[in-house]
Amino acid sequence: MPDQPTHQTTHQATKRFTEERADHPGQTGQSSGAGRPGVTVGELIRPARPAMIVTGLLTAVGALMSIVPFEALRNMAAIWLGETSPEGWRGSLWIWAAIAVGALFASQALYLAGLGITHLAEARLRHHLRERVVDAISSLPLGRVAQIPHGTIRKMVCDDTTSIHTLVAHVPGDATNAVVMAAAGTAYLLWTDWRLACALVGLWVLALGAMLLTLSGLSGITERFGAAQTALAAATVEMLEGIKEIKGFQATDASRTRFSQARTEFSSLSYEWVSRSGRAISAMTAVLRPSTVFATVAVLAVLFTSQGWTPLSATLPFFLVALGLPEGLMTLIGLMQHMYESRMAAQATADLLSQPPMPEGTRDDGEGPAPGRVDVEDVTFSYEAGSPVLHGVSFTAEPGTVTALVGPSGGGKSTLARLIARFYDVDDGVVRISGVDVRDATFPWLLSRVAIVLQDVALAHESVHDNIALGRPDATREQVEAAARAACIHERITRLPHGYDTILGDTGGFLSGGERQRVTLARAYLQDAPVLVLDEATAQADPASERDIHLALSRLAAGRTVIVIAHRLSTVRDADQILVVDDGAVVERGRHEDLLAAGGRYAAMWRSQDLDPDGGGEAAATAGDAVTAGAGEGE
Repeated sequence: MPDQPTHQTTHQATKRFTEERADHPGQTGQSSGAGRPGVTVGELIRPARPAMIVTGLLTAVGALMSIVPFEALRNMAAIWLGETSPEGWRGSLWIWAAIAVGALFASQALYLAGLGITHLAEARLRHHLRERVVDAISSLPLGRVAQIPHGTIRKMVCDDTTSIHTLVAHVPGDATNAVVMAAAGTAYLLWTDWRLACALVGLWVLALGAMLLTLSGLSGITERFGAAQTALAAATVEMLEGIKEIKGFQATDASRTRFSQARTEFSSLSYEWVSRSGRAISAMTAVLRPSTVFATVAVLAVLFTSQGWTPLSATLPFFLVALGLPEGLMTLIGLMQHMYESRMAAQATADLLSQPPMPEGTRDDGEGPAPGRVDVEDVTFSYEAGSPVLHGVSFTAEPGTVTALVGPSGGGKSTLARLIARFYDVDDGVVRISGVDVRDATFPWLLSRVAIVLQDVALAHESVHDNIALGRPDATREQVEAAARAACIHERITRLPHGYDTILGDTGGFLSGGERQRVTLARAYLQDAPVLVLDEATAQADPASERDIHLALSRLAAGRTVIVIAHRLSTVRDADQILVVDDGAVVERGRHEDLLAAGGRYAAMWRSQDLDPDGGGEAAATAGDAVTAGAGEGE
């Protein structure tokens, strides 16, 4: 069963995410305990359950009717052989032939009708589930969504919902058909001649029982197989995606060693599985193949008829029906594999839908009592319970000012910025935008007042126009172009193959890193939010792009409340206030000159960047000044 670990891996990733959510309820806000109830696989497929029941009934009736043609053929054989001479319609070969043909067509019609019903129901269910999955992901905290691997999300939205197809569309019909046909076929053979039937079934039970004993103890291999497959996939991706870094740092041998170890472990488990199960599966297939069944029935039929235990006509159903019984068993075995995969996929989807959403407030219109102001009051936050990354942080950012967050990596700057945009909810304290607690506002209200430009650019697989108009889908071409001009990217867009209609990928397609960044700035400019959060917006830009980005930022920042995260202190020396964030706390605050004069942490960081006390030691400072100066233009 080589495909099992694939779905198992997805389920495990989602399960880990579920467990993390359960361990850290504070991340979902004060009402996190009141989230949506747990979703089971049964509840997941409930909309399709009536169709599944109807299909099961139809195919069951169809399976029972499929026995009628065999009984008709037995009666026809008895008439031909002169074993019986019934009177009336029972003695007519044509009537029995008509009964056989009619029952055969009715059986097939019922089976196909059942499959059609479940396929339609599954198509509707798949559409419904994809909407639910997307809605569930949209309702989770943005920061938590970012922790789910992109591959896992893609798989849940695309692959897992499709994998449920077997569970809904085929199991009710095919499984019911196989089970009922096997049971009805066995019962019919027992009714025809119980001694011959018991002899045949007894031989099968003995042979299959011996083979199944050899398959015991393989459940542990399946789990180890899944882990080995995951390790092999990770090692392969590492070797292929990181080939430049691996070669650049001469780590080829180490990478190949990890890949070879993962490959060896996977191959060893694959061999163990095949060696332990292959012989049994091969023997089982040989016993149940039509030629073997025919030969077994033939031997038993000769024995029973020669001894006078069974009339010759009674052996005909055994040659016909017995050939189909193993086929039903093999169908069930194949369905079990697909059912396992479908159930694992359904469970991964159910786990996601069980996650409590981030609670949404009711404030959806009007301005707050303090337009444009950002208040962070005594905020404590932790990603893991008992390990706060922020504790007791407080500051106020007034409209038309620039607040810079600086400090060592891992100190909590980016976390603080994301709390303002409500990527997460605080454990204690409060974050207010325009005087409104972010937890009391609806998401559209909040996002209309906070524009955030992250270091990592994310562009949709849409046109340039649609990427810029992401926050304002109703924006006109003129408005989009005006935003692009303000972001210093209009001229570059006009040189693209189809201008503003050029389709971009998630990595930007035709655009460089700095150009992609300016597209996001144009998006923020068009959004026209009073609060602007910048997380190292120029970190990956080349010098030429950096100048353009800073010019765009100066236009974007004009009159707004700007909160900027910076590692190069020269770019924020003219900020209205600078907060030094270290170890989850604000250890210093003030203007550039005051902090230098204090001779504390900020001054040490300034000296470590080899900057002169007057602040003119870096060329980027000139560009940085434009941002801090631009925010004051609206005052």
